[in-house]
Amino acid sequence: MMTWQGLSPQALTAIQQIIPTRTTTLDIVVTCQAGAPGIQVVGDGQQARLTYGSRVDLLRGAVILVHEAQWQRAFTVTQRPQFETMAAMIDVARNGVPTVAMLKQTLRRLARMGYNELWLYLEDVFEIPEQPYFGQSRGRYQQAELHELAVYGDLLGVTVVPAVQTLAHLHNMLKWDAFAEIKDTDETLLVGAPATTTFLTQLLTAASAPFTTNKIHIGMDEAYQLGRGRYMDQHGFTKQQTLILAQLQLVVQLTKQLGLDPYMWSDLWFTFASKKHEMYDPDVHFTPAFKASLPPVGQVYWDYYHEDVATYQQRLQQHFELSDQVVFAGGLWTWSALAPNQSKMLATVKAGLTAAKTSGVKQVVATLWFDDGAEVPLSAAWYGLQTFAAYQYHDHVTAKVIATDYQIMQQESPTFYQLLDQFDNFTGDINRDADNVSKIVLYEDLLLQRYQQNLAALDLESQYSQLLAQLKMVKVAPAHQLMAQFYQQLATTVLIKARALSAIAQLGNQQPDPAVATNALTLIQHYQQAIEQLLTSYRQVWYQQRRGQGFEVIDQRLGGQLARCLTVRARIQAWAQGLDSLAELQAPRLPMDKHTNGLVGHGLYREIVSASDLSF
Repeated sequence: MMTWQGLSPQALTAIQQIIPTRTTTLDIVVTCQAGAPGIQVVGDGQQARLTYGSRVDLLRGAVILVHEAQWQRAFTVTQRPQFETMAAMIDVARNGVPTVAMLKQTLRRLARMGYNELWLYLEDVFEIPEQPYFGQSRGRYQQAELHELAVYGDLLGVTVVPAVQTLAHLHNMLKWDAFAEIKDTDETLLVGAPATTTFLTQLLTAASAPFTTNKIHIGMDEAYQLGRGRYMDQHGFTKQQTLILAQLQLVVQLTKQLGLDPYMWSDLWFTFASKKHEMYDPDVHFTPAFKASLPPVGQVYWDYYHEDVATYQQRLQQHFELSDQVVFAGGLWTWSALAPNQSKMLATVKAGLTAAKTSGVKQVVATLWFDDGAEVPLSAAWYGLQTFAAYQYHDHVTAKVIATDYQIMQQESPTFYQLLDQFDNFTGDINRDADNVSKIVLYEDLLLQRYQQNLAALDLESQYSQLLAQLKMVKVAPAHQLMAQFYQQLATTVLIKARALSAIAQLGNQQPDPAVATNALTLIQHYQQAIEQLLTSYRQVWYQQRRGQGFEVIDQRLGGQLARCLTVRARIQAWAQGLDSLAELQAPRLPMDKHTNGLVGHGLYREIVSASDLSF
């Protein structure tokens, strides 16, 4: 058995959380000692020494040591962190609220990789005692649950940090009449209202109370309608920069009273100062006087889009004009699709973190957003998180370095996660414009087929047939079997859907014919069966990772596909008898012009499924 010497009982408990005794049969004595930031592991087969800087250095070092000891007698590994803070931010507010057990699993994985912070992007999914409608029916966390996570994170050396919104991105809260008094627009709080001050006091108190850190993220991004609703009715036109500064001063004052250390998104300073109203406008610069006028708050520069180092470097320089405390946030591309955009993630993380290193940034954050229904399983992000972590501990990062780290830290091959890129990437290079082809095919209407011209350039049959075959050949860890089954079924479903779309489109060019109709009807039936299997598989992986609230959205989306199959089958049967002209198929076909910079386009569910409003 492995014997760990030189550790406190708490540190030994943390080691056992990461490396359970039953997972290794090694007979080796490991002497642990605190040292400079980073990791050094040295072993000779019977004895080993692990020198570490922080708790996560200890845990990452322990994982490396176990791996090395299993494969070679003598070994020496030295790694030094590039940043003081490496955080992961998980969006838990877009319908998919991870269970406490799933977040604990995530904390263990983050600790193995070397992350020392986890930011929970909460919006309204936490408990405010004075506000019963805040997060109602959305799967909100109780105060005790958040405290449990914070304490568990501390054990592993991963500080759990609350990330809330104190200005905009509050549409789910502002749907309730209970908040009418503090509502400016559907998204934005009413600046300057006494009731807003009361609410923010309650929010910041409740958001910080369960946690063991004084660090808090206060949001304040993308408030494009700030002052353009009830505020304008009451006070007339006011410059948005004036309003955000007033709100920030209030929020920072409240955080100071609570002993908190606030951070915010930086984008609106640039947007409101830009003559073009452009986010991160390269022509925007801030004077020392303006910088001095801001209350003390860390500025988080988020940028998930650029693939060149120079752009990030330029914008980081602009940020240091705004604050001395600049944080860089990159993106893992887990949002608005059915699978992660791995090629875009790899390119943007490389450019962004390279720039952060050369620009003197001390804190970096890997963001996992789940816009448009949280359709990507949380566990599909492990490869992105490992990629981001590689830049913390390696001076030169290559695909081989990432793959090796993944194998060591995650104890499985990264091949499955790399293959997920092929759901949407038809370029053979980088999916630069975030085409979400599989989502478009899945939700494309069987009769309306608004993306028909966009999809015509792609060989869907070959892409998804090959992907399905590859996914079936790849092995994953037992804990990820449900996710692997989900993605295999997704590949099957979009492949069958593509065939059905093609067969139905051909009916518009023919006279009613029962024999011709039979092929289309058979494919629709196959698609219907595939959707039913996809829904079952999706349900299993969702409830393995997330709470029940939010899956009703998935039920409606996939259930809507089932209902549409029934209707279209009935229509085609009527067409075959000469009773229905299938007029939709005769309508002029135009390319979809929504988010179509790339090969096909990038659509949200509501944009794909119908040209009509789902609800208005």
